[in-house]
Amino acid sequence: METTVGPAYWPALGWTSLLAFAQTVVVPLLAFRGAVPSLVTIAVVLYASRAGARRGAMLALPAGLLEDIFAGTGGGWTIATTVVALLVGGFSRRMFADGAFVPAVLCGFAVLVRDVIFWSVMRIEGYPAGFALAHAHTSLWRALLTAIVAFVWLVVRGRLVTDKTTIERYGYT
Repeated sequence: METTVGPAYWPALGWTSLLAFAQTVVVPLLAFRGAVPSLVTIAVVLYASRAGARRGAMLALPAGLLEDIFAGTGGGWTIATTVVALLVGGFSRRMFADGAFVPAVLCGFAVLVRDVIFWSVMRIEGYPAGFALAHAHTSLWRALLTAIVAFVWLVVRGRLVTDKTTIERYGYT
């Protein structure tokens, strides 16, 4: 049994939906070295780190699906985002989710994992393997940009918002 006190699901889903739209329509106009920060990853990682793996996956599934719809991809973002939410939610049991630096670095690493999963799914779907080096280079830049944006967001949010998330788990040994 799990008693959760943390971010509400529906507002998080609404904001994440807007971020998925911005991620695929607006943010690419601001590309740096061919990469853009992954706003969806930031939202999912920060939610999953505070709410747990199950609730994180419940947010990641529609967020990834929306990103697939907006980007016109065949399910790679849905799978990748959900797996990352499950990993982060499980990992967050062992880390302190408050603060700015550690969650921001976690967002950067999550982008790398998410991109590896996404391109693996795309490769299975028949995407040419010859672009692997270009995508790896872009993923590194995307991870750095995502970590920077997450860090800035967390610092600003930490100064403006005082509510903290706590998760109390019962029955786990």
